Amino acid sequence: MSTATGLRRPARYAAGVARLVDLHDPAPDSPGGTAALAVLSAAERRRAGAFRDPAAALTYIRSRAAVRRLLADTLGGTAARVELVAGPGGRPLLPAHPGWSVSWSRSAGLLLVAVRYGGPVGVDVEVVRPVRRAARVLGTFYPRTPELGELDEPEAFFSAWTLLEAAVKASGRGLARGSRDVRLVRRPGARRCALGGIRGTDSPLWSGRTDRFAVAPRPGPGRHARARTAMTAVVTSGPLPPPAPEVTP
Repeated sequence: MSTATGLRRPARYAAGVARLVDLHDPAPDSPGGTAALAVLSAAERRRAGAFRDPAAALTYIRSRAAVRRLLADTLGGTAARVELVAGPGGRPLLPAHPGWSVSWSRSAGLLLVAVRYGGPVGVDVEVVRPVRRAARVLGTFYPRTPELGELDEPEAFFSAWTLLEAAVKASGRGLARGSRDVRLVRRPGARRCALGGIRGTDSPLWSGRTDRFAVAPRPGPGRHARARTAMTAVVTSGPLPPPAPEVTP
């Protein structure tokens, strides 16, 4: 451990650590998001104040606080003192911690965040739901969609979609520019797609994993709670497999 920077055994995080958070659950926050707001930077607080929808503002506040708490747990120090800036294309950077990478994604009140030492990481989360014309939706960004077979089942579509999103985040190229460099594969009889690689990068070896989680139901029409599941994807480079997300309130 380096006492100068507060790093906690960087080699331990070569594979990375990922966390799935339900932003509708206020723990460990206080009512109204005041505890979460306290750990945000001045720029983040200004952005939160610019939301016209109070619910959207609260979701933003809680998501940024959750990101900062994972970074503090990993890097040491406090959540409020983590220096987090936007790099080219909006990619999050940790200027005070060279060699570390962070990525996060939000969907319908869920947050997936991952941090890693020694290489890039990209993540995506989506609430699993029916998608009309799934192959056409994916094909808008991924030209090799026909190679993946039928995508009408949400398991197939969302495994492909989340891996594609996570891969372009890990490569730093963005969906519009980087999706053509991603190779997705699907073995005969497999319900999910898998990551085959990302071309044109410094790393010859990329790995991706998808997981499906049951998440807390939310009231639907008529205020009846509906069961939900989420698909997550984590993509990293190098020989170590991506981390499995831990689920926290």
